[in-house]
Amino acid sequence: MVSHVARKLIDSLTIRELEELLELKKKNTQISDLLRERDRLRLELRRIEDSIEAVERATAEEATQREAETSDKPTQSFLSGRRRKNLKDYIAQVLLDAGEALSPSEIQRRLPSAGYESSSTNPRSFYNTVFQALQRYEAFEKEGKKYRLADGTIRKDDTVVTEILPKNKTRLKDFIIDVLSRASGPLKVSEIASRVVIAGYDTELGMDELSQRVSATLKKYLNKDFEWDSQRYRLASRN
Repeated sequence: MVSHVARKLIDSLTIRELEELLELKKKNTQISDLLRERDRLRLELRRIEDSIEAVERATAEEATQREAETSDKPTQSFLSGRRRKNLKDYIAQVLLDAGEALSPSEIQRRLPSAGYESSSTNPRSFYNTVFQALQRYEAFEKEGKKYRLADGTIRKDDTVVTEILPKNKTRLKDFIIDVLSRASGPLKVSEIASRVVIAGYDTELGMDELSQRVSATLKKYLNKDFEWDSQRYRLASRN
């Protein structure tokens, strides 16, 4: 109930003054409401910022832990530490990264991401090159219409494969190494030539010509893979 004094003051006001008083009261109410809304939004914003900070901190901690767990695991590679990298090495790396069998065309598309740059401007010609490599090397095993890394391609005690041999060990050097590794002692050139044929080395050369080629191979890799001992050869000792 309006007091007697206040009532007399209101009665003394003109209509214009009354309208201005009502307008002022209305504005004061809106300002109060806006100030309360502002305070509420500030509190809500602070809550959201705290939530964002907590999520970011948890994500950073998880990433750090994941990095620590994987940092001790060496990355398997056919390319690390190798000065000369061949197409077969890049194909092997693509299959290693994929972890599954891939078609020749899939391998061809992924080779650039592995770091291989082809000099061929003909995609079909490059496809044939990739396909031939898949057919040639024993590291690649066919699975339906796709290819995967053959079992045992990666040694369990080493993450870097130093060499990918052709299928069936077609190089004479590989047969010589195999023969000498099985021998009980050093062998003459003629003995090595006879034994590589028995081991399955495919050649149309006669024994004299084959002996000459064996001799040339032994001399080429002398002190690296082979050692000479009184007209006989053996595998080079590994320190």
